[in-house]
Amino acid sequence: MRSRGWRFLVLFVLLASGAAAGWSSWDRSREIVQLDRHQRELSDRLDRFLATLDSVTTAQQAYVTPGPGQDPSRVPQLIEQIRGESERLRPLLRSLDAGRTLQAIGAAAATLHDVETRAQEHIQLGQGFMAADLIFSEGRSADQTIRSGLRSIRSAENDAYAAARAATIDSSWTVGGAVAGLWLLGAILLVRNPVAIVREEPPAVTHSLLAIADVAHQPSAPHSNLEGAADVCSAIGQMTAADDLPQLLQQAATVLEASGVVVWMAAGEELFAAAAYGYPPHLIKQLGPIHRSAINATAAAWRSGTLQSVSGSQSERGALAAPMLGPDRCIGVLAVEVGVGHEADAATRAITTMLAAQLAAALAGWPAASAAAPVTVPPLDRAVEA
Repeated sequence: MRSRGWRFLVLFVLLASGAAAGWSSWDRSREIVQLDRHQRELSDRLDRFLATLDSVTTAQQAYVTPGPGQDPSRVPQLIEQIRGESERLRPLLRSLDAGRTLQAIGAAAATLHDVETRAQEHIQLGQGFMAADLIFSEGRSADQTIRSGLRSIRSAENDAYAAARAATIDSSWTVGGAVAGLWLLGAILLVRNPVAIVREEPPAVTHSLLAIADVAHQPSAPHSNLEGAADVCSAIGQMTAADDLPQLLQQAATVLEASGVVVWMAAGEELFAAAAYGYPPHLIKQLGPIHRSAINATAAAWRSGTLQSVSGSQSERGALAAPMLGPDRCIGVLAVEVGVGHEADAATRAITTMLAAQLAAALAGWPAASAAAPVTVPPLDRAVEA
């Protein structure tokens, strides 16, 4: 995630998912509150239904043993109230079993009403015992049917309520878990390659050395110049002063058909540009150190001790980074820019490795590079190909 735009996109997605999770949590909480309220209302209606049914039973006792609080004239009104309670229960039911049971209750309530009508007719004819017998046979059977149905409805609706509440809670946990996983992935993406963030190019120098190369040059087919490479190696072996190095790098660039060459020397945990050919002097002065952990071909060659390559394109030339291996460590890196396709040529890679080895032998006794470079502009800052 080196691109600032991609990092902002990831951050936006994380914030959006967090907001969505918050809204989802609020919505699920609201659903649970509604479920609880609905269940309480249903329970209250069932209790009122049973209370009305008890009132009918108490009032009908007057047909056998009249007593205080027993008014048979209220029974028809109470039975109509039961039928009304049955209809008001219907929209509150969620389970299919409860709906079917409510139909049976409605039929039993109709039977209870019919029994009461017939009992009233017997009372008017002075047939009290027949009325009582009718009430305590057919009437009690309908009463028990209604009570059993109400218990079944309560049980079925409690199960439906528990299932709906559990499903809502599970849904909330699922959304929370998904968002937590997304945030974990986003955090991993945002913290990757921290070195790339710290070593972002300053506005004054917006291009690497590769971008300054002559990209308009049409590369010729790669070929080997072993004789020229041998001459350069001999000259490096005879080098007696640091002032000779730029001229030797120019000869190496000619052999490799390279547009630029840089010798990077190791000092502690950083590489410093010790000499270069093919780039403007002011840009060479601005080259900053490359840390050992940097994500580019030069640092990779230093760490691994193997030749690294960067593929060229229509807008950028290719590049090679060869480690300068000493007896016990890698003392630096030889970085060269070559024509498109040359970085994959076996002869070009072999000559670059050979020149790096010769430079390592010649420069092994040099003191550590100076760490006074003012600007950090790591070269070859593209995808590394081993």
